[in-house]
Amino acid sequence: MKLLINALLPTSSTAFKRVNVLFSDKFIKFSPDEIKVEDEVEMIDAQGSILLPGGVDPYIHILGKDKTAAQDLDAITKTALEGGWTTLAELSYHTESPVFTPADLKKKQELIKASSWVDLALWGHVDIGEYPYHAEAAQELWAKGVIGIALAAPSPNPAIPEISFTEIMDLFLDIYESDTAFAFQGYDHETHQEFSPQAQRDAIKKILRRMQENPIHIPRVSSFPTIEFINSISKRSDISFATSLADLMQLFTPTGKQHGHNSDFPEFSELLFELIRTNKIYLLSNCVASPNQTRDMCELFTGNEPDLLSHSYLWVLTELWKNRKVPLATCIKMTSENAAKRLGIYPQKGCLEAGSDADFVLYSPEESTHLPDGKVLTGFFDRIYLKGNLVAGKNLNSQKQGGFLARSSNPKRRHNNTTWI
Repeated sequence: MKLLINALLPTSSTAFKRVNVLFSDKFIKFSPDEIKVEDEVEMIDAQGSILLPGGVDPYIHILGKDKTAAQDLDAITKTALEGGWTTLAELSYHTESPVFTPADLKKKQELIKASSWVDLALWGHVDIGEYPYHAEAAQELWAKGVIGIALAAPSPNPAIPEISFTEIMDLFLDIYESDTAFAFQGYDHETHQEFSPQAQRDAIKKILRRMQENPIHIPRVSSFPTIEFINSISKRSDISFATSLADLMQLFTPTGKQHGHNSDFPEFSELLFELIRTNKIYLLSNCVASPNQTRDMCELFTGNEPDLLSHSYLWVLTELWKNRKVPLATCIKMTSENAAKRLGIYPQKGCLEAGSDADFVLYSPEESTHLPDGKVLTGFFDRIYLKGNLVAGKNLNSQKQGGFLARSSNPKRRHNNTTWI
């Protein structure tokens, strides 16, 4: 058991609350007063550092070639952990071994247990070649704890059979009685010859013609009109989207190196920032992929470089909170709480409350973090904890503590307003 003292906890206002925190693998108690314990505990003095939840990324794509999967998982999840991301959700566009069945899921669980530094949830896939049993298989995966079923059109991966929009809509009808969540990434390739923001919007509109109450997520949106469209219908359909952190970094702190996709964000920068400031951008994702990903696929399925994970959480705190005065509570929601809700892992993850996993970072706002490209970010992650264990920080040689993370609840609707903050 451990006792953290002199930590600053964010609130819904600009003020902080000084708290003491008792925890083991889960949080036990938060109190502004002294916490008295009878058993011997490890004392940790936060010295006024800010207590933040570990980052939760809803869409990464790091499992590719089978022969490099363990190596990629080890390297990329360690980078994520050191950058404050304690929970990732793997949506494998590039994998040679998609998760179609419980047996596939079990193999991935074993890989994660052996190789991951963070807790890792999994999206499943649909093998339309197994028609008419594909819907049954999808629901079986859902029952086994995947966070949703990934759908892509066109398929970016020969290991994942092509599925048409008609087949997708039929699948929605087949699972109408369940609460299975889906992620959709693609464009209307039936009427457009190549990807464009308009082609992506047209595909989303096709999906919504049949979609009912099942949650649907769009992993990466790089067009402001598409964001406006999704926001306009989000209370009638349970739809959410993620904006790539790389796209925002390219917009607000551009460098000579192109990090994000080609987007129309510069044309709408003021309007986009207003959505960020007012908590209308629901999810942020690193959208990183294995360095072994196929490079000649449509840009919609091309992931960002893994080193983004090392500093993207700090970038949000530096650029959006400190420099541009976006409320800290909004930054936390975009990088942690909202993703956990949509993945069905809240309040186990993305939450600083008694009973939640003790995943957190201690953030020192007065220190600085120097990046390899010469940029300096305000603040420093002094210590990072996963399930109550110190796993990253100054002068630490840690051990792997990550594992497979099963969905623990049903996804919360996008406009759910309950929060721990």
